[in-house]
Amino acid sequence: MDDATKILYRVLQERFVKVIWTHKIQLSQAAIHRKKSKCHNTILAILSVSVSASAVTNVLKWLPEDIMVPMLAILSLALTFFTVLYKAENLGKAAAENEHFAAIMHDLRNRYEGLLSDIKAGMLTKEQIIAKREGLEHEENLIYSGIAPSTSNEAVKAAEIALKTNQDSTTTDEEISLLVSNNLHID
Repeated sequence: MDDATKILYRVLQERFVKVIWTHKIQLSQAAIHRKKSKCHNTILAILSVSVSASAVTNVLKWLPEDIMVPMLAILSLALTFFTVLYKAENLGKAAAENEHFAAIMHDLRNRYEGLLSDIKAGMLTKEQIIAKREGLEHEENLIYSGIAPSTSNEAVKAAEIALKTNQDSTTTDEEISLLVSNNLHID
């Protein structure tokens, strides 16, 4: 690989890594939304059951009325608050948006990876590399222009652990040896 190709290859490696990060951050954010949604649903279910008139009168009939009535008012207010909060956040929709964007980034990641492998295998001229790089950069710019869902610092930290510590996007030689059938190995 000559020096000019090495420079192009290095730039593409950096783009590839950025796309990997974006993909993992979006997946992490979706997981955060789903976890939060599950918690909200549990709270809503508990409050809904607690406020139910028949449940309250049967379960709490031993309480004096001057305690039961304010307690029901507080539970009703809590239920209303969490219902409004849940509808305002719409965590299920947010998670779906993050997952959809992650799928788009996964496709882009695979295409960057394919380009890197074609370059390393010596299958492309510099002109072809530049044309493919420009095409991917243009597509990446279109993808990012206004449709990227927001993410949190919590998602970035989760992605960092997944990528750096757990090596989620890394395939080891050992894994390839174990998971790819022998007839597909390179001797």
